[in-house]
Amino acid sequence: MDSLTQIVLGAGIGELVMGRKIGNKAILLGAIAGTVPDLDVIATSIINDPIANLEIHRGYSHALFVHIFLAIPFAYLCFCLVKKKHNFMSFYWLWFLGFTTHAILDGFTTYGTQLFLPFSNYLIGLNNISVVDPLYTLPFMGILIWAMFYKKENPKRFKIALWSFYVSSAYMLMTFGFKFRVHSQLDSALQSQHIKYNYLYTSPTLFNSVLWSGIAATDSFIYLSEYSIFQKDKEIKFTSYQRNQNDMQDFECKELQTIKWFAQDKFFVVRPSEDSLLFFNAKWGRANFAKTEPKESMVFYSQFTKSKNGIKATMIEPDFKDTKFSDLLGMLWRRIWD
Repeated sequence: MDSLTQIVLGAGIGELVMGRKIGNKAILLGAIAGTVPDLDVIATSIINDPIANLEIHRGYSHALFVHIFLAIPFAYLCFCLVKKKHNFMSFYWLWFLGFTTHAILDGFTTYGTQLFLPFSNYLIGLNNISVVDPLYTLPFMGILIWAMFYKKENPKRFKIALWSFYVSSAYMLMTFGFKFRVHSQLDSALQSQHIKYNYLYTSPTLFNSVLWSGIAATDSFIYLSEYSIFQKDKEIKFTSYQRNQNDMQDFECKELQTIKWFAQDKFFVVRPSEDSLLFFNAKWGRANFAKTEPKESMVFYSQFTKSKNGIKATMIEPDFKDTKFSDLLGMLWRRIWD
């Protein structure tokens, strides 16, 4: 999830593990622990290859097995800094849980997290919460800040900190309920429209848990739609795209294998010419609900170009300079209710 949410989660872990021993210092250490796994962005900035970065981000820095060992030096440093006034294992659990809860929380989002490296690079993505969801983050943060105003010896502090987890966890469970409802509605709509599919996939749109993207696919077509639990019109309309998977045969390369792995079979391709291929990753659904032309509706895609020097892969990203944040929120808000 976003950096602020991970900081808040880590801070909460720090408070529960060591708040009664070192007070607000535990919140600070936990916040740092909640940030460390995302420092893989340093590696991605050095490599500066958007496609290769798909394997690096949420890779080994998010692997649960790695966290077992990564927590040791951090815990030992803290143990030495406090001159061994508090036991080593308390610090170890703070750092270990700070790392692992970060990775597990990321596993609820759509991007996908390689939790089981080095044994498997399978992307875990339960797709029940948006990578940025204020209704998860802000109550969690507010209750935790409230706890900070009590002294570490006060039992109310620990109880309030616990409530920050109760509230955030309740919201997380609620998103699963929303997901089940949306999935059922989309399945019924596909059946009523006589669309047979291999799989149906749902994921929340940005900043909320009530407007969802639906992706259904066969070997030949992929069907995209959006559904809001508050929409007035109960009819669900699907936009279909031909997958054209055979067109990829002439463009086989490591980069293509990487984005296919990352898309987790939720993609389609367009071949504008003999020497070029456009790969559209559909697992986030459509970015622009009013558009159906792939370049306008999907926003992010990859281009493969053949030449005498081989195949060149390029990640195409939108230019956000002229995009107003208010316009994006307005589009989401209208689609939630329409």
